[in-house]
Amino acid sequence: MMLNISNALFQLLVIPILIHYATPINMGIYFIAISYGVLASILINYGTSQTSVIELRRAKSKHQLMEICIETIALRFPPFLISIIITLYLAFFHSNGIYYLAIIPMLITELINPQFYLIANYKINRYSFLNVIIKVSVLAIIFFYKTHDHIVFIALFFTGIGNFLLNVFYFKPVFYSPKFHKYWPKLNRLIKLFKINGLIVGNGITVHLQQSLFLFALPTFANPIFLSAYGLIDKLISSCRMIVNAYSTAVMPKATGEHLQGNQQWRNLKRRQNAILSIACIIAGFILFFYPKLVLTILLFGKATIEFNFMLETVRLLKLISLVPLLIALNVLNVTELILEKKFTSYFVAGLIVLFFASLFILFIYFGLPRYTLGYYPMIIEGACLVIYFLIIQNNRSNA
Repeated sequence: MMLNISNALFQLLVIPILIHYATPINMGIYFIAISYGVLASILINYGTSQTSVIELRRAKSKHQLMEICIETIALRFPPFLISIIITLYLAFFHSNGIYYLAIIPMLITELINPQFYLIANYKINRYSFLNVIIKVSVLAIIFFYKTHDHIVFIALFFTGIGNFLLNVFYFKPVFYSPKFHKYWPKLNRLIKLFKINGLIVGNGITVHLQQSLFLFALPTFANPIFLSAYGLIDKLISSCRMIVNAYSTAVMPKATGEHLQGNQQWRNLKRRQNAILSIACIIAGFILFFYPKLVLTILLFGKATIEFNFMLETVRLLKLISLVPLLIALNVLNVTELILEKKFTSYFVAGLIVLFFASLFILFIYFGLPRYTLGYYPMIIEGACLVIYFLIIQNNRSNA
């Protein structure tokens, strides 16, 4: 859990630096580029952060452990190549292509991401500690170059480089074997894995598209001030989701064991964990709604030299997302349940339905929905997610 908390804090500490020293237009470019990088990383990961953890927990020998690790990187390699090709295309033919080049280290990092192995084997603590050291170092570099004309490129590039150096350190113990070729999956096995994980990555992409499509569409009907304010809010929501997912990931090994013992044990665990998450997120929502100016002051390092309209817009948006952390928390273990029960088709369909709602909202904006409704988007989408996943799970249980 420390890993995702440190990543979330890093994200929240970088943004104020950029807000103070980059133009609103460059800030918008930063949010769009980082959103693209996350989307590409989801594609490259190809659902392995979820399925590989479960498979490793069920492995009965070192041979099986190695097979799963090699299968993981084999699954990631084709989407990695596709992502690199798309990124290079954007880099050379997009007006702000240089920022897409800065994303490439992030993509390489995801290819060799060892977190699934470390989490499954309860070896994540050292990795988390090294991650904190690297994040502090990268933050220091960004702060040192804060007045540089290309501060946004520097922030994107060195964030990726820092993560790459961390993951390279773990490449040998996780992925390397002198008999590497013996563990490489057969074509039939690889095709089967692609089909199974395809549903998971499909859900991951649709979930991210719910946010990124809106962010990509904003420049066409919102001014740079609103785009920057919403970008900050989007990263705050993303950080909240990272922390909640970190808690869910920490519970995953135990959840796998409880689920194997029976549905009742799993449901009891789920109720207890939902209660803990809900209390924490209600407190967070209370602070967001009643003390938005305090939250913004903390996020911006207490400086008051930010444009007044940006401050006003951000405070309004902070109030509007006060329920979002609770909605995310209540849904995260629904996602876990679908994965534990290998209901990958249901998982994918849920993502498609929510993406449909997101696209519908964007379409309504194009056709003249009042501008003030833009801020309600995160709450509408997370609420739709909670209802849709709940209904799908109830349907699966009734048909079991």
